[in-house]
Amino acid sequence: MSTALMYSFAQRPDTRVLDEPLYGYFLANTGAQRPDREATMAVWPTTAEAALARMAPAPMERNGDKVLFCKHIANHFEGLPWSAFAEDHHVLLFRNPAAVMASYGAHITRPTMQDVGYALQCQLLKQLTASGRPPVVVCSDRLQAAPESTLRAMCSALGLEWNADMMQWPPGPRPEDGPWAPWWYAGVHASSGWEPRTPREHDVPAHLSDLHQDCKAAYHTLLQHAI
Repeated sequence: MSTALMYSFAQRPDTRVLDEPLYGYFLANTGAQRPDREATMAVWPTTAEAALARMAPAPMERNGDKVLFCKHIANHFEGLPWSAFAEDHHVLLFRNPAAVMASYGAHITRPTMQDVGYALQCQLLKQLTASGRPPVVVCSDRLQAAPESTLRAMCSALGLEWNADMMQWPPGPRPEDGPWAPWWYAGVHASSGWEPRTPREHDVPAHLSDLHQDCKAAYHTLLQHAI
């Protein structure tokens, strides 16, 4: 869903998108093991300075873009100075924990709370709200069930005009895709846009049942703030 949202914003003529520009730094900084680790670190910035420089506004100014949409995972911010992001608008996209367990379980045998990000997102929610710049909180189930109205509400909350081009995109890979796309993006590459769908039920792998339970409180906190 996060990649579909990135593809959606990529259709806006005023927007440039970056796919997880902090991922290489996260891998180098934490030593986290991922199936795409070597492929990512070979081509992605692995220092904080280089990763943040990739998000600088200069390329936007050259291209005439007004909006930079960066897709991140919450734990990629670990160890970075929050001041680097203080002036940005933030969107917290979260999923039903059962769906996350099923997704991570297919690639990572024993994901942790740090991997799935619920506690981190709640910390970000609290921190950003206290700073006077509360995030826009989006539940992926609501986005999937009512994509246009949710996207419209999201754009309004961000001070962006609605653009109907956000509802469709060409199927297949995008040039902005990170090098991890072969492991994670098969579903979104087969898609061509948003259509209302009833979120499906997910079976939680037995060995992740404790983690699933631990995520529920944070999930319900996020749900209370979702548009």
